[in-house]
Amino acid sequence: GIITDLPGPQGVTLSRSRTTTDSLSNTPIRGAAVQVVVNGTVINMAETDAGRYELPAAFRGKVGDSYQLRFQLPNSTAYESSVETMLAVPPIQRAYDVYNPNGPAQFADGLPTPSSDVYVDFQDPAGARNFYFWRTRLYERQAYCASCQQGRYVIEDTDPNLPAAGPIKVIGCVPDPKLGIYNFFDYPCRDECYDIFYSKQVNTFADVYGNGQLQTGRLVAQVPVYQRDPALLVIEQLSLSAGAYRYYKLFADQTQNTGTLADTPPAPTSGNVHNTGNANENVVGYFSAASVAVNRYWLDRLNVTSGTFRGLFYAENLRKPNIPTDGPRTSAVCIPSRTRTNIQPEGWH
Repeated sequence: GIITDLPGPQGVTLSRSRTTTDSLSNTPIRGAAVQVVVNGTVINMAETDAGRYELPAAFRGKVGDSYQLRFQLPNSTAYESSVETMLAVPPIQRAYDVYNPNGPAQFADGLPTPSSDVYVDFQDPAGARNFYFWRTRLYERQAYCASCQQGRYVIEDTDPNLPAAGPIKVIGCVPDPKLGIYNFFDYPCRDECYDIFYSKQVNTFADVYGNGQLQTGRLVAQVPVYQRDPALLVIEQLSLSAGAYRYYKLFADQTQNTGTLADTPPAPTSGNVHNTGNANENVVGYFSAASVAVNRYWLDRLNVTSGTFRGLFYAENLRKPNIPTDGPRTSAVCIPSRTRTNIQPEGWH
C-alpha cells in the first residue's frame, strides 16, 4: 500500500502468498483490524473488498506528515510497519511519445506489437537525495461491452435498439442450449465505455549521478498500439523514501531482470512490515507514503505510420468479435469496475 496526497480512495491490500514450482497465488486476508497512525493519531481502516482496507473517503496524505501501518489478524497476530514520511515530488515538466513499430508486447502468435514509447522530463531538486517511482493508467475506448459463451445477452425495460432513456434491468448472458459450447456472441456498447490498463512493471530511479540536474527522456511506459484510436495515459510520478526505493529496486531486479517470484531469489524481498511477536517471519511488501505529480497525456497517435492493428477486442480476447445476426441487435451496458468505466476520464479530448 502507498498513501498519497491525491484525492480518492487510500488503502492497503493484505494477502497470504504461496509459491509453487511454476506459479504464485495470493489469498486475501479478511477480517483484520487495520489502522494507520498519522503523526501519532490512530485512524481505523475499513474492509471495502476481500483483503482491501481503506481510510475514510475524505482522507488525503500531506507532505511532511509521518505514517505507520498497524494491523491485527483474526488470530490476534499483530504486525506493524516502520514510520514513513511523505516527501515532496517535483512536477513533470514535459511528456512526449515516440512511435516504436517493434514494441515489446507480443500476441500468442509471436508477432510484434507496435508501441507508443512515452518519456518524461523533470527537474530534480538540488541538495538532497531523491528517489522516484512511476506508475501509469491507460484509458482506451472499448467498442464491445459483453461476450456470451453458449448464450445470449439480455436486457429488459427499454428498447435495445435505442440509447438508454431511463433505468434498465440487465439480465446478462442467458444460456442457449441450441448454441455450441464454443460459440461466442459479442455485443457492442450502448453508451461510452473505456477499458483501463494499469502498469505492471516496477520503474524506479535514484538521482545518485544527477542530483539537482534536469532529467530528460525518462521512459515511463511502452503502450501497445492495438488500435489507432487516440487514448489517454495518466502518468504518476511518486517520491519514495530511501527504504521504499531499495525495496522496489530489489523487487524489480529479482522479478523483472532475473525471472519471476516463483524462482528462488538471491535474497529475501523483505519489506518494512514485521510481525511484532515473531521477528523471523518474512513479510513481503512495503507500506509507504508518497507525494504524486500527475500528467494526463493525450496519445493522439498521429505519429503511428505503419504496423498491423488488430483492435483492442482482439488484444483482449485473441479473436475477432462475433455479433449475432439472428434476433434483435442488442447492445450491452458498460458496467464499471476497476478495469472499466462508463465515465469519460478527465483529460479525454
